[in-house]
Amino acid sequence: MDELDLLKKDWKRQDKSLPHVEADEIRKMMHKKSTSIVKWIFIISIAEFIFWIGIESLSFFDDSLNIIKDMGLGTFYKVSLYVNYVAIFIFIYLFYRNYKKISTSNSIRQLMRDIIITRKTVKAYVLFNLIFFTISFAIVSYVSLNDVVSDEPMKVKLIAIGFIIAFLVVILLLIIGFYVLLYGILTKRLYKNYNILKEIDS
Repeated sequence: MDELDLLKKDWKRQDKSLPHVEADEIRKMMHKKSTSIVKWIFIISIAEFIFWIGIESLSFFDDSLNIIKDMGLGTFYKVSLYVNYVAIFIFIYLFYRNYKKISTSNSIRQLMRDIIITRKTVKAYVLFNLIFFTISFAIVSYVSLNDVVSDEPMKVKLIAIGFIIAFLVVILLLIIGFYVLLYGILTKRLYKNYNILKEIDS
C-alpha cells in the first residue's frame, strides 16, 4: 500500500469531529500530481507540434506537394495547413493556461474544476484532430477518385471507394491509438485524482 492509500485509510477512520489533517495532505498530494500531469500534457503537445513541423519540412514532401498542386488542391492544402497550425497553437495555449490554473489552485473545489476543464480540453483537441483529418482525407480522396476512376465502370468505382474507406478506418484507429497512448493515460490519471478529491470533499 503506497503513501496515498495509507493517508486515505487513516483519514476515513477519523471521527467527523476531529480536524482532518490527512485530508489536507491528500489534497496537497493530488495538487502536486495533477500539476505534473498537466505539465506533461503541455510538453507533449509542443513536442507533437514540433514533430509534425519537422516531418513536413523533409524534402520528400516536395514531390507530394507537386502532386497536390497538379490535382488542383494547392489552395486547399495551404488553407488547411494554416487552419491546423492556428488550432494547434490555440490548444497549446489552452494546455498552458490549464497548467497555470491547476498549479495555483488553492482549494479542493477549484482543483476539481480545473481537472475537469483540462480533461475536456484534451478531448476537444483529440476530437478536432480526428475530424480535421477525416475531412481533409475525404476531400483529397474525392478529387483523386474523380481524376483516376471517373471513366471506369461502377464496379471499379465501388471497389476504389471501399478501399479508401477501409484505409481511412485503419488510419483513424492508428491515430486514436496514438492519442490514447499520449493523452489517454494522463487524462485517466487526472480523473483518478478528481475522484479522490471528490471523496475528500464529500
